[in-house]
Amino acid sequence: MKKNPTPEETETKMLNTMLPKGLIKRVKIFCDEKEMTIQDFVTDAIIDKLALVHKERRKRSRL
Repeated sequence: MKKNPTPEETETKMLNTMLPKGLIKRVKIFCDEKEMTIQDFVTDAIIDKLALVHKERRKRSRL
């Protein structure tokens, strides 16, 4: 069985994106309250969104 790589084993790459100032402020506040990094928050959010999209796609009928 294939195990998930640890953060130290995972190759990373920079992702730059433009976001509204208000959204960035909300993310910073949330991350401060949860004592997490913005990088961890964004990574988790992308993983969660991709899993949700995959799950929704599986629900559709295949004709």
